[in-house]
Amino acid sequence: MLMRISMALLITVSAARAYTSCAVKVIGAPGALVAEEGANPVSSNGRNVYAGFMQTRNLAVAASSDWGVTLRAPVVLFNGPGTQQFLRLAASGSNAYALWGVLQNGGTSLMFAASHHYGDDWSAPISIGAYLPHLPQVAADGDNVHLVYHAPDGNMDIVNSANAGASFSAPVAVGPGASEEVAISAGSNVYVSWSISDGRPDTMLGVSHDNGNTFRVTEISADRQTGSNEPILAIDSISGRVSLVWRENTPQQGVYLQSLDNGNTWSSPLVIDNPARQFMVADDGTYIYISYLKKVLINGIVDWRVYLAVSKDGGKTFPAVTNLSGPTGIQVLVADQARPVPWAWDGHGAFRLTGVKRDGVYIWNGRNGVVLPSSAQYLGPGTTAAPAYNSAVWQSPNKVVSYGVCK
Repeated sequence: MLMRISMALLITVSAARAYTSCAVKVIGAPGALVAEEGANPVSSNGRNVYAGFMQTRNLAVAASSDWGVTLRAPVVLFNGPGTQQFLRLAASGSNAYALWGVLQNGGTSLMFAASHHYGDDWSAPISIGAYLPHLPQVAADGDNVHLVYHAPDGNMDIVNSANAGASFSAPVAVGPGASEEVAISAGSNVYVSWSISDGRPDTMLGVSHDNGNTFRVTEISADRQTGSNEPILAIDSISGRVSLVWRENTPQQGVYLQSLDNGNTWSSPLVIDNPARQFMVADDGTYIYISYLKKVLINGIVDWRVYLAVSKDGGKTFPAVTNLSGPTGIQVLVADQARPVPWAWDGHGAFRLTGVKRDGVYIWNGRNGVVLPSSAQYLGPGTTAAPAYNSAVWQSPNKVVSYGVCK
């Protein structure tokens, strides 16, 4: 607590200075792709940034050690055979991790590689096993690494490493599910959430206090009047506060809840906004941010707009709700291509958000719970964007992957 108070005294309570320019470059083309829901780029401490892409049979990651300003040449982690999908990145200290899927001859194989020198070199990829084609997840904290995926038997499985990915446990079945698995970790505590479709869609939550070896599983949305989808987790690594959001179906609204005791008990669900979807949550240790797309009707025409709700009282209320984007011109959502993705620097007060309008990708920056619409900076045409510190990666037209860094 004293560390956080001291840090707060060093940071002025005001919005961050708006970006004035962004340098943009192509890092993957032609035929290059990124995956949805962020996790690319990632940063372990602000200074070290990692950005990846999948290109035909090659999968590569480029690293920066100067706050994202300069990317070193991409390192090819995998060059086939098979088609890559679902690239996810994670970083902790000097370690960086990559998780992806490979489709070949009608089968699937989940692949993993690690770097222990800030992305300069990578281990040979290893196969974790077969998976169902839903977005897998990687969570990292210190030398602990956890990979969560939808196994062919229908369970959400996790494999765990306590030695920075040098070896992994046998798969642990957390529970049966349908899709949308997410995971976070801090120390020996591991949290996994996912969706089920048993009669109605609902949100499941698994909590482990022994580094992912065993889990206590609950159907955490069971008492809600309507089904739920799209769970997303966030954690403040200093206090251990865990945040969970999901989307409910009728009405289409976002719900937030949190745990202050390592997932043993949870707050009452708090409705954030409706009609809205694609909720994400980030926690910088003091402020909690929830980004989402809100459905607005203008003369009977749908416009999906980027909204941000901010809590300044530890998640008890979210009174500060801002339409960051204004009109986007997006009438129909295509998968997660327009999902706003937040990034918060735990303990430092910095916040970033990428969002999409009809003309392309934008990035907003803020500090200490203040994010102004005027902070938006245009990055370029494209979709499926995500930020980390002052960097962003997104899918540009014609299967090009772009990287931008702003100042």
